[in-house]
Amino acid sequence: MGQIHANRKAARSRRAFLVVILSKAKDLLLPLFSLQWPGHAKRKVMNIYSRILHSLKRMPLLALLTLAATQSPAQNARYIDPMLGVDGGGNTFAGATLPFGMLKAGPDTGDNTANSGWTPDGLINGFSQTHVSGTGGGAKYGNVLLQPTTGDMTSPSDHSSARASERASTGYYGVTLTRYNIGVEIASARRSAIYRFTYPAAEKSNLLIDAGHCLTATPKYHENQTLVASSAKIISPTEISGFTTILGGWNIQPVPYTVYFYAVTDTPASSFGTWNNGKLSPGSHGETESKGRDVGAWLTFASRANQVVQMKIGISFLSEAQAKANATSEIPSFDFEAVHTQAQKTWNEALAPISIEGAGEDDLRQFYTALYHTMLMPVDRTGENPLFHSAEPYYDDFYATWDTFRSSSPLLTLIAEKRESDIVRALVDLYRHEGWLPDARSGNYNGRVQGGSDADMTIVDGYLKHLPGIDWQTAYKAVEHDAEATPSDPRKEGRGDLEDWRKLGYLSIEGSDRPASKSMEYAANDYAVALLAKGLGNNEAYRKYSARASNWKNLWDPNATDHGFTGFIWPRHRDGNWKPNFDPLLSGSWGSDSYYEGNSWTYSTFVPQDVAGLIKASGGNARFVERMDAFFDLPDRYDVGNEPGFLAPYLYIWAGRPDATQTHIRAILAKNYHSGPNGLPGNDDSGAMSSWYAFGKLGFYPNAAQDVYLIGSPAFRHVAIKLANGRSLILETEGDVAAQPYIAQATWNGHPFDRAWFTHEELMQGGTLHFTMSSTPTHWGTSNPPPSLSDTPQR
Repeated sequence: MGQIHANRKAARSRRAFLVVILSKAKDLLLPLFSLQWPGHAKRKVMNIYSRILHSLKRMPLLALLTLAATQSPAQNARYIDPMLGVDGGGNTFAGATLPFGMLKAGPDTGDNTANSGWTPDGLINGFSQTHVSGTGGGAKYGNVLLQPTTGDMTSPSDHSSARASERASTGYYGVTLTRYNIGVEIASARRSAIYRFTYPAAEKSNLLIDAGHCLTATPKYHENQTLVASSAKIISPTEISGFTTILGGWNIQPVPYTVYFYAVTDTPASSFGTWNNGKLSPGSHGETESKGRDVGAWLTFASRANQVVQMKIGISFLSEAQAKANATSEIPSFDFEAVHTQAQKTWNEALAPISIEGAGEDDLRQFYTALYHTMLMPVDRTGENPLFHSAEPYYDDFYATWDTFRSSSPLLTLIAEKRESDIVRALVDLYRHEGWLPDARSGNYNGRVQGGSDADMTIVDGYLKHLPGIDWQTAYKAVEHDAEATPSDPRKEGRGDLEDWRKLGYLSIEGSDRPASKSMEYAANDYAVALLAKGLGNNEAYRKYSARASNWKNLWDPNATDHGFTGFIWPRHRDGNWKPNFDPLLSGSWGSDSYYEGNSWTYSTFVPQDVAGLIKASGGNARFVERMDAFFDLPDRYDVGNEPGFLAPYLYIWAGRPDATQTHIRAILAKNYHSGPNGLPGNDDSGAMSSWYAFGKLGFYPNAAQDVYLIGSPAFRHVAIKLANGRSLILETEGDVAAQPYIAQATWNGHPFDRAWFTHEELMQGGTLHFTMSSTPTHWGTSNPPPSLSDTPQR
């Protein structure tokens, strides 16, 4: 009781302190009150102020804290570490950018094969303006390379340098090129950047632009980028413009994309030149276009010690004129610090919806960097669409929805509803103009399809969570088209091999590559289509697609056994026979006759639409819990670094064991996520890995394309999530949250809450979800499991 009284006393003190602060505001207004206003006007102002202050005194502490917070925007961007996850397979982008920014300016290193451009040890070849973040496979982008040098211009391919003092923060990247003793700093706007070069004393200091540069890859899976054409022109002693046209990359793009650029310096060059296919032409203004050849340009000037030269550069997917407009409108002057400050402000605004109390610096760094990673892709190219005209938003670099539908899109729905609504509108508009939803997209081109039609999941998740401003009738046509139409190129979009799916109820080994994993995804996709159909009043389609959502059972081999557990997802031939020689650890990639980026154990847990049915097939609650324990404990079964297993630790909740979910979530996060370059357990995949971490730390997780959230193990003492409707969801823990991972009891707005799940509608009501934590497992949340397709009646 003493602790309760102490807490109440502290709360009263904090309330009193805030009221005193707000009362003191009157002193600041005294000069205003002393003006010679008409008496009735002055009395009206004073009366209004007195009523406001009286209301403040009666406000709950939470409301006062919220009001105070709105007066002083959170500075959460200071916790962002862009270098977290750049190494060790995380492949996150190491450079300067804004939320969903079209321009991502950063270093390209080594042999230019890294997905994000950055490697830990390679020489820096220069700084290009376009990158992706967290991806695997063949590299994409790396367009329009800048590099400062000193000395005579020799070969344009010999300008790489070792590095020192590498650092990055929100919207900023800096490094020293030790070969030339040149400092390079970058600050980013949305479609442009400003570079600040600090040169040593030199008779010839140079600034090169390599228009033909791009990131490359090994020819495996035909994912290499190749140069189609490039152009670089000297407009004046301070200006260079041009373009680069590239083919290929991870999505096997058979049509080229073009990036235009315009660059201007604050220091006129004393001389300049261009090159074409390695041949230098001093004094040349450059060629209009060179097909298949690398071209570039340079500016040269004498520099004194520590002389600063700045360059603004804009890019566009439309024209050089638009690139210039982007550079000059976004960065009107050569004020590096102003651009950097604005970038920090923009990131602070993006991160403001979630505030955390009672967490250490390292926890805050990891958490807010996770949110940052979730906002790097897809890319907002509204107004930069070279393919068709539309009043709708345009986004590219869905890379890929197979990764992001599970946790990234649901996270954005909570903290950036308008942004996620625009993303879904862009997906629907792509269907409207191109006839298909993308499963992945980059360089203004759809491809590759990693499994099912997972844009369906993103769209339906948005529908069930009431995203505004979306044409849901057209959205339904889009997802129904995915479910019924056979694409001419199943690598590019849609669902391939639908004939087997309709006739056999599974994808056969003869009819499809990756048939087992794709079948599991098709079933989940069909349930999403069913829910949208039901919501729009099409009950016949609901029954059709909800029935197809049970097709996963047709690949459940009841005789497949591993470590005493029977029944696993396993591929079948078209004649119904199972693939021989069950291998529980068999996995694969493109062209596999079984699975994609996951083994049978993993895909035998991927039934998000019907976990209750999965538990029944596994032998009931107790046996399912034993099976899941083995999944996490046996070697080489569970892969934390890949998306198909994201939901798995939460499945215990359906079996009445939320304490087991709490055990495994805490253990997985502690073991696999850290600060620093090696801080992620696998490819971040456009923020997917990071968003999974963020939900894990918050203490709840979405079952994507449904309206259900599953309660895990909250890891912060106090979290406030500002919702789009103006309300706030407060997550509070009572106890030692670090040492007590288990929930003993919970209340929502003071009322007992004993479910280990809640709906989106409940979440949007806001209020306080208070958890009392325990160091030992409890019986909280063991009854009333989340809904499943096989529930009767169906939801």
